[in-house]
Amino acid sequence: MSSLLQTDKNCWRIENADRASFLIDGADYFAALREAMKNAQHAIYILGWDINSQLEMVRNNEDDGYPNQLGAFLNALAQQKQHLNVYILNWDFAMLYAPSREWLPIYQFDWKTHSRVQFCLDDHLPSGASHHQKMVIIDDALAFIGGLDLTMGRWDTSDHLHDNPRRDRIDDKIARPFHDVQVMLEGDVAFALAELARERWQVATTKTLQPVDRKQPSELWPSAVSADMKNVAVGLARTRCAYEQLTEVREIQQFYLDAIQSAKHYIYIENQYFTVPSIAEAFQNSLKKEQGPEIVIVQPKATDGWMSQLTMDVLRTRLIKQLQQNDRYKRLKAFYPDGPGLSENPINVHAKIMIVDDTLVTVGSANLNNRSMGLDIECNIAIDATSDDALQQSIAGFHHRLLAEHLASTPEDVQKTLHETNSLIAGIEKLTQTDDRHLTVLPLDLEPEIDRMVPDADITDPKEPLEPEFFMSRILPEKSMKSIKSRIISWLVMIAGIAALVAIWKWTPLQGWAYIQSASSALAEFHKTPALPVWIVMGFMLAGFVRFPISLLVIPAVFLLGLLQGFIVSIVGGVLSAFTVYVIGKKLDRNTIRKLAGSQLNLISNKLAQRGIISIVAMRIVPAAPFTLINLVAGASHFHFRDYFVGTILGMAPGLFAVSVITSLALAAIDSPATENLIWLAFAVTVAMSAAYILMSWIAGKAGYRNKTSKKK
Repeated sequence: MSSLLQTDKNCWRIENADRASFLIDGADYFAALREAMKNAQHAIYILGWDINSQLEMVRNNEDDGYPNQLGAFLNALAQQKQHLNVYILNWDFAMLYAPSREWLPIYQFDWKTHSRVQFCLDDHLPSGASHHQKMVIIDDALAFIGGLDLTMGRWDTSDHLHDNPRRDRIDDKIARPFHDVQVMLEGDVAFALAELARERWQVATTKTLQPVDRKQPSELWPSAVSADMKNVAVGLARTRCAYEQLTEVREIQQFYLDAIQSAKHYIYIENQYFTVPSIAEAFQNSLKKEQGPEIVIVQPKATDGWMSQLTMDVLRTRLIKQLQQNDRYKRLKAFYPDGPGLSENPINVHAKIMIVDDTLVTVGSANLNNRSMGLDIECNIAIDATSDDALQQSIAGFHHRLLAEHLASTPEDVQKTLHETNSLIAGIEKLTQTDDRHLTVLPLDLEPEIDRMVPDADITDPKEPLEPEFFMSRILPEKSMKSIKSRIISWLVMIAGIAALVAIWKWTPLQGWAYIQSASSALAEFHKTPALPVWIVMGFMLAGFVRFPISLLVIPAVFLLGLLQGFIVSIVGGVLSAFTVYVIGKKLDRNTIRKLAGSQLNLISNKLAQRGIISIVAMRIVPAAPFTLINLVAGASHFHFRDYFVGTILGMAPGLFAVSVITSLALAAIDSPATENLIWLAFAVTVAMSAAYILMSWIAGKAGYRNKTSKKK
């Protein structure tokens, strides 16, 4: 029988693995990886979406003579082994993810380490794409590939205790239980993955790396790990979008479609997401058949982060409910892992696995979302055991181990129960004991209001690069041109008012009016007020409650405190005002928020859901609603505080700084109407007005792009 794997269709290469082993969960993977890297002699390639130098690789308190933290460990290896080079390629992550990443990764992995530990941020990607492969290759002879990055929050044991103190602490809390899989491969397939790593390194750095001389037999395989398979053909499937000289590759998606079509008995999937329409359509066609495979999907009850929950979780709910409508023979079940203590800290199913009929298996970095099928840089391994009974038993054994973990059972009991019931779904239901770890049916409740406000998948889960024009047209408010023009005009009016005040003071008889001087003297007395900056900050906070434009308060702040201190106090006051109302929003119930926000509630929520930090920045510059309402709804929606805080600062700072500078120059001109002061003021006003005009024209172009796009649709 011919293999499902076909190069130039659903895989890039088919190479032999002398040995292969499935490493389930981070504790086993990190321990095996550390043992293998200690034996490295020539080259270690690490490719990832994220990496953290502080990752503790093993947590059994055993001292093997090397530092435990990843960065120090790699540095020690390079110092000890004079021929070893370490190459780390990490995605050049967007500002959106900055709060959850290690600061200054180049310093941690490049400047702070040995010269033969080289670190590069991969930014050779189109707009909206990311480098998402999770691979480590050692001496071109041993490779690890799957869903696990070498970063915080990934280490966990397979018992997934809800309060395991050995897991990382994130935001001063024990990280949630984390389930994932990595595959260890030895032989020619590792050399092929090393080629892939070198190709990507050259794309990102323009530097060519040489392969390792593999004349000596490999001694890298960790002695504590037994092989699940031997002498097996492994397909390597990729995703890559077209960019510059690189052509589009969609081998992973094609493998999924081919494997689903070939299924006869069951399809078992573990994945973080499920939002791909083409795969849902393939499932739907299978479910319509009178005789067809059972389909079991295991996912997290909720993904990480409010933004993901309000977008990706909603999109998966829509697809699964659509599939259920076509499931007339009741062959589809979607589950999530549950158990004692896990309701408040549920297991994060981060694995990317599909097993079909004990004959096909794929493991890798690709999620079942549009990004992983067509936009991001991904790599999966795929094995077809159709004509090999021993390999089929190995794949079945892997499947039984996964189910045993989720069902607090043993692989032997899982195998026996599946044989007795002759049904994957019935077997899971029979083994489910609700007083221990088990699989619970995934809840598919979706509030109509939330369903309406979640943006389309072309923004939250794009399948191709996002053009900047299209992105801006989607993230800005629906009535964007009116809001943008109003916003910019208000800034111009404020600037013109300040300039007019100076002109009146300089060139009209009003400069001699006593009340202006008196007012100036009276305001000057405020300089003597104790804790003046505190009072000004309180004024900003009060303005946040009464919908008073806080930008107007910058003028007295700069007048009383000077340019630098006035600007700093304005930023502090504006951020504290936003934070206070945000906290109040978290405490208020949904009905109260709905009454306060009125018809603008859905608009604000929709914009908040679309792009994390970027959405906050956009709404600070071009508000979808008054400052107060944005803060209230952000709090009520439990918008991630770090994204909210960073976005507020980035969005407010430019405007407040411009007003501060112009106010300072205007006050200097009033105090001393010398030609030099007037020239500086005129220059600042011209720059501000030009910037405002350019901004208006630029955003108008984006809106124009949206109109064209809408017409095309």
